[in-house]
Amino acid sequence: MRTLVIWGAGRIGRGFVAGLFHEPGWRVVFVDIDAELVRLLNERGAYTVFRATKAGVRRDRVEGGFSALHTGDAAALAGLFREEGLLLDIAVHEPKLAEVADMLAPLFTARARAGCGPMDVMMNVNMAAPDEAFVRLMAARLSGGALTYFETRVGVTGIAAMCISPVATEAMRAEDPLAVLNNAWPEQAIGRPQLKGEPPALPHVRLSEDVRAEETRKLYTLNMAHALCCYLGVKRGHATVIDCMRDEVLRALVRRALEEASLGLSRAFGFTAEDMAAWRGKIIDLLDNPAIDDNLPRLGADTRRKLSASDRLCGPARLCLEAGGRPETIAQAICAGFDFDHDDPGTAWVRGLVAEKGLGEAVRAVCGLEAGDDLYRLILNCENN
Repeated sequence: MRTLVIWGAGRIGRGFVAGLFHEPGWRVVFVDIDAELVRLLNERGAYTVFRATKAGVRRDRVEGGFSALHTGDAAALAGLFREEGLLLDIAVHEPKLAEVADMLAPLFTARARAGCGPMDVMMNVNMAAPDEAFVRLMAARLSGGALTYFETRVGVTGIAAMCISPVATEAMRAEDPLAVLNNAWPEQAIGRPQLKGEPPALPHVRLSEDVRAEETRKLYTLNMAHALCCYLGVKRGHATVIDCMRDEVLRALVRRALEEASLGLSRAFGFTAEDMAAWRGKIIDLLDNPAIDDNLPRLGADTRRKLSASDRLCGPARLCLEAGGRPETIAQAICAGFDFDHDDPGTAWVRGLVAEKGLGEAVRAVCGLEAGDDLYRLILNCENN
């Protein structure tokens, strides 16, 4: 029996990752900072996943095969992290990653001191190069034998998955307080070359030879389209992705932006034109799912991160320029992003910067661009049109 530790029992960890490992020979242990969520998971021993496709919504019950620990349960976590064959999936939002690294550092240290064998970490964090970010965070927190153990015996891989998981509806949560909703994406890809332990042999976990290319394609297409829908859709009075996709003007903008992103991705990672045409069709299908009525503010929040140099908008725009294209549609979404308002700290910071110093300085600070850069000029040109 092998153990998968899912650090973060939220919509992705509970509703997507756990289902992939709900198989014979595996047990799942959720670790979460929410004590009430941990209590409910252990008390009920089951929860409902509503999987929504264009064909309808089906209910799946995850029953048994899992338990939950609170992040403050040091003794239980120390024992858990001494297990051989351990696999860890980190399923948190990017702003929480440093906090998670703080909590994991003593556990990796104890594992090293105990002389444990190799283990692997899957980074279910929606950002560019989450594996590299996690390695940097751990290198800053470990030293001596613990750092050597982490560098030589711990594999860290990004993941590729197209799971969309908005907040479950009130009716779903009334039926089951632990209910989660997603788009029924069937698999998670992980990087075979990055693994140090025994690869998981499971029907819905795919071993990829280049997971970086796959995860970047997902971020620079699906997440790019979500951000575009938010920043341009809010200006047109829309509230959800479905509203945006029913707006022929926005639908056309999404298609053009996906074509701009495809040009750069093909040049950077070798995807063929046929590959990317088929991929764009998948993205449109996902956005057209009426049962996943994702709200725009959720998708656009934290513009300080989402407008940054390597994230879902500037990242594909840069690749497009490097491939000889002109990402005018993506630039239009970036420009609109600086006008997006939300009560989260990152967006409030960006809005304050725009108000104090103007769009040009905000673009330099947030996107990492200089006034002479082609993308800078494209973004500022959108303000003037």
